[in-house]
Parts: sequence; structure tokens; C-alpha cells
Amino acid sequence: MRFRGWFTLAAAASIVLGAIGCSNSTTGPSVSLSGSYSLVSIQFPPQPAVMPPNATGTFTLTATTYTLHLVTPQGTVDDNGTYTISGSNWSQSSTITGQATGTYSLNGSVLTVNATAQGVTSISVWQKQ
Repeated sequence: MRFRGWFTLAAAASIVLGAIGCSNSTTGPSVSLSGSYSLVSIQFPPQPAVMPPNATGTFTLTATTYTLHLVTPQGTVDDNGTYTISGSNWSQSSTITGQATGTYSLNGSVLTVNATAQGVTSISVWQKQ
């Protein structure tokens, strides 16, 4: 996989992504995802998922912003931007890769972001710290 694919992760984490307690303009706060998360796995289908120790990362969320730090064999990605959630939909605006859209789910303390940016899909899984 080319390093460019990992940059897409920044937009998707999607990571990946990747959702804070934000406000839905019609229903108010939908869920709070604020906090710090550690990477469980990242996948760019159809490639297999990559997990620590081969890839490590942190994903920090506030009410409307995110910061991503990801280290892979292909290099390091540092990204930040804003995001919104509505229902299970995820939308983010990255300072590196632009717009990404997709879905997210929160199961206990595990956040999964499945998003597409610039035609590349990423599925990132994060454990809240």
C-alpha cells in the first residue's frame, strides 16, 4: 500500500474516522465521544487490517474537533480537523485530505469509523482510554 493511502486515514478515521459529542442542529447533543482513543486496528479494504505493533496511533476528540497521530510502516500521519455526527453518520473536514463521509459506531468504549475520502475507504477501530 502506498503512503498516500495512509493519509486518507487521516480524513476517514476515520478515522477512521474516527466522533465527539457534537450538536445536531435539530435534536441537540446526540452522543459524547469526547476523549482519547488508542488504535486497535486500521483497514483499507480489500487489504487486511493492520494492528499494533505494526501500526499505532492516537485519536483525540473534543466536542467538534479531532487530532490524529498514526504511525505505520509507511510513515507517520499527523492530522486535525472538525467533524459532525448525525445518527450513525460521520462527516469530517481534514486539514490534510479534505472531506470524508461514512458511518461510525460506539460499542461500550470501542469506536469504529468507516469512512471514504478521495475514493479510498478506511475502517478504523479505537479503544477509549
